[in-house]
Amino acid sequence: MRPFTIDSAYNKISAIMTFPESGKAPWPCVVLSHGLISSKMSSKYIALSERFAAAGTASCRFDYHGCGESGGDIRETTLTIRLENLDRIVSYARTLPEIDPERLGILGASFGAATCIVKASMDSRLKCVSPWATPYILEKTSDRIDDVAFHDALYTDFARYDILSAAEKVSHALVIHGDADEVVPCGEGKAIYEHFREPKRLEIIHGGDHILSVPDHRERAISLAVEWFGKYL
Repeated sequence: MRPFTIDSAYNKISAIMTFPESGKAPWPCVVLSHGLISSKMSSKYIALSERFAAAGTASCRFDYHGCGESGGDIRETTLTIRLENLDRIVSYARTLPEIDPERLGILGASFGAATCIVKASMDSRLKCVSPWATPYILEKTSDRIDDVAFHDALYTDFARYDILSAAEKVSHALVIHGDADEVVPCGEGKAIYEHFREPKRLEIIHGGDHILSVPDHRERAISLAVEWFGKYL
């Protein structure tokens, strides 16, 4: 693993590159895009990095604006800010001698999945994508989300983007959603899937919650993702 920090227009980004221990560089790379209130040290993203490395694929996990070890105030975060963070990470990864710049993909969950769909729709350098538990609607229903009082700009900025239209520009997409998701209705994931171009795949995790907290559910999703990126990167 190789920690690093880079500057963005909004904050300093803290990140970690994970490389395979065997095989020959340059390797394909998957950028991991975490959710609204999460970090690169989430057990899910650590597990993904480990599994990708074992399969001969590098990964980059990082903290978005105001999360983990990155700078910025999380209350001020917006999709626009996170798209800029993601763009900086993708651009950085492509410069590394260990990474094949022609074999880059993104995996994201929840808000981070919406971010990666929009990014992929604007960046042909990204060859495939896997959005998990993805919303295309974000409405303010309370003053706080997990005790964070986000500014109204979170919602107004998200509304500027059409996630479904963005999906129409993206192919090689593996959509994963739990049918017991208590945060983002499974129907949103299904709708997004319908808008992706072929090749694409929809995997519904029966009984799966928003974060796939049940070990068997998470293992299923990780295994599918490793297989998908292995096929298309």
